[in-house]
Amino acid sequence: MYWYPDRDFIIRIHDEMIREFGGHHGFERGINLFDVVVKWVKETRGSLYRKAAVFLKSLVNVRIFADGNHRTAFEVTDVFLRMNGGQIKITDEQKVIRFIKDIKNYSIEEIEAWLRHGEAP
Repeated sequence: MYWYPDRDFIIRIHDEMIREFGGHHGFERGINLFDVVVKWVKETRGSLYRKAAVFLKSLVNVRIFADGNHRTAFEVTDVFLRMNGGQIKITDEQKVIRFIKDIKNYSIEEIEAWLRHGEAP
């Protein structure tokens, strides 16, 4: 059974990202979308990395917050993997930023491979 973050967790991560990197607090589309994303991830069949890929892409795309969605999605996905015995293989911050900013251009399979192996498609 996997560990999944809750609403309070994602809000705390978002607040930390805004404090550290700047940006605006508050919601763009609302925290209720987080529940939808968690449901999608729970329903995803496949490996931990497949679930993490769905988490990452979905959190970026649904735009829960007014600002910091990419950073928050990455941090939540990182913790999700670590809490469940996995890890993101890439450590180069600039490569992470480029990949996350272009995430809409990648399939779930490509994101899964990036998370697992640390190499962009």
